[in-house]
Amino acid sequence: MVSQQKRAWYGLVIGVIWTISIVVVFITKGGVTTYTEDSGMRLLMAGLFLGGIIAYSLMWFLTRGATMDKRDRLILSRTPKIQLLAVMLSLAAWAIGLGEAYWDEGQIPVIFPYLILLSTVIVNILALNVGVLIGYWSTGRPTENESKG
Repeated sequence: MVSQQKRAWYGLVIGVIWTISIVVVFITKGGVTTYTEDSGMRLLMAGLFLGGIIAYSLMWFLTRGATMDKRDRLILSRTPKIQLLAVMLSLAAWAIGLGEAYWDEGQIPVIFPYLILLSTVIVNILALNVGVLIGYWSTGRPTENESKG
C-alpha cells in the first residue's frame, strides 16, 4: 500500500470516529431542541468539531513526507469530483429534508445552518479520503517500483 493510500485510510478512520462521536453526543444530549437551548451542548459540539479538525490536520501534518508519483497526482486531481458530488448530495438531502419538515412553518429554525455547515465540512473530509481510496482501487495495484516513487 502506497503512502497516499495509507494516509487516506488514516483520514477515513479519523473521519468515521469523528462523525460517530458527534452523532452519538448530539442524539444522547437531546438533539436539535437541546442544541438550540443549551449553550453547554453547543460548546461541546464545537469542541468535538474542532477536535476532529485538529486530529485530521495533525494526521496530515505527520504524514506530509509522503512521496508522490504521476499516479498519485492523477488520483488526487480526481478526488475533488467525488468531494463535490458528496457535498452536493448532502446539501440536497438537507434542503429536501428541512423543506419538507418545516414547509408549513415557512422557515427553518436558525440552528440548522450551523448543523448544515458542520455536516458539510465532515462530508467533504470523508469524501476526500473515500475519493483517494476509490482512485487507488480503480487504477489497480502499483508495482514495487511505482510504490517506491
